[in-house]
Amino acid sequence: MPKVGSFSVESSRKNFGLTPLEKEVIALTVTGYSIEERAKRIGISSPDLKLHLTSMCEKLRVSNQFELILFVLYHQLIDTNEISPPCD
Repeated sequence: MPKVGSFSVESSRKNFGLTPLEKEVIALTVTGYSIEERAKRIGISSPDLKLHLTSMCEKLRVSNQFELILFVLYHQLIDTNEISPPCD
């Protein structure tokens, strides 16, 4: 099973046209990291991360990050057994 961030992503599941970077953004979004922390962990700017989020929401036909998380969990795009919240 390929790893994305700290998550395993099932390659056999439908990926809905998501790129590896988008899957990594999703994994960090589900975990609860802030936009700034997600951008830092991926190595892109916060504005670029916001563009990726907007693109993913359009691609998956969801309206916001909350709906994005629900979509990802419903379609089991990440292994929820590996989700752990960020430690501050």
